[in-house]
Amino acid sequence: LEEVVEEARKGEVVIPEQSIYLGRGREFTFDVEDILKFLREAQPEQLDVFRRELLRELRRRKRLSEEVDRIEEEVRRYVKSLGIYVPFAILDYDRFKLWENKYHFIFKAEIGAHKYLDEYEGTLDELIELFKEVVRRESREISKLIKRARSERERWIREVGGLSEFLSELESHVIETAILTITGPKLARPSTWRGLDDGVIIAMGMGLEKAGDLEAIKWDITRVGPSEFVYGAHPHLWPEFYGWFVESLRSNGVLSIILRSFRKEVDELTGLPVKELRGYVVSMSGGRITYRQLTARELFEAHTTDPVTGERIEPEPAVIYCGPGDDRIYSIRRA
Repeated sequence: LEEVVEEARKGEVVIPEQSIYLGRGREFTFDVEDILKFLREAQPEQLDVFRRELLRELRRRKRLSEEVDRIEEEVRRYVKSLGIYVPFAILDYDRFKLWENKYHFIFKAEIGAHKYLDEYEGTLDELIELFKEVVRRESREISKLIKRARSERERWIREVGGLSEFLSELESHVIETAILTITGPKLARPSTWRGLDDGVIIAMGMGLEKAGDLEAIKWDITRVGPSEFVYGAHPHLWPEFYGWFVESLRSNGVLSIILRSFRKEVDELTGLPVKELRGYVVSMSGGRITYRQLTARELFEAHTTDPVTGERIEPEPAVIYCGPGDDRIYSIRRA
């Protein structure tokens, strides 16, 4: 733990949570430094108790993680049978035994266009059936949002020359999901952000970043059919992306764009999903969109140079820097 904390201070690793949680329902919260102080000063019998409780909690969390995997797998299989993409993810999950195979479940889930924070008493199979029923209900609204997004896409493609070609270029590199980072001096704000201060948006991790005179906004890209895609983490943003993009491009003239496409492979050393990175400079002139894709070397140099000091920084792990065609630079680490 001391080694991990020291490496984190150097920026060599990322600790996903700043605190460590022990106990059911996360009743107890300890800072990493408190844990280290206890481990250094505790008596052997205290360490034995700590070790037993920690192992018990880790085993319990492993079981919970396995249950979440089963729930998501079965529900996504059901989603596939519906023939329509419906977002589904368990964001938080816990359960406590009541009797026999009956449990009190506490969960936070993203289903369709809504998030649910709820409790349920019953068996795991009954909980899965409950999720399937909610997915079925949500699929109606999702179907309407996909149709609206398709209609908006067609409308903006008719109005703006070059938009179809650029979207096709991006989507040709998306296997299932990707992240689009769009940077410019002053970007439009998605409708779900309006009325919110930028500081609040950044603090809540909603996808806005600022550096000097530039700001960046991230959009998820999800394949929802053999040749159909939606843009935005929230379904209500799907129809809005195309107008937002054109508005931002018109007001800035030029935008820089990074596409992170997630592949199905996992980096052997880091355990991270392998990502393909592509960079574009997109401009609008005379109402028409044109773009240039960066070479792999240009992209690599930009991502491994500190913009303030100009010093070299380590390349992002589990990444393939891609240029046009077969132009590639690999930073995937092998054991």
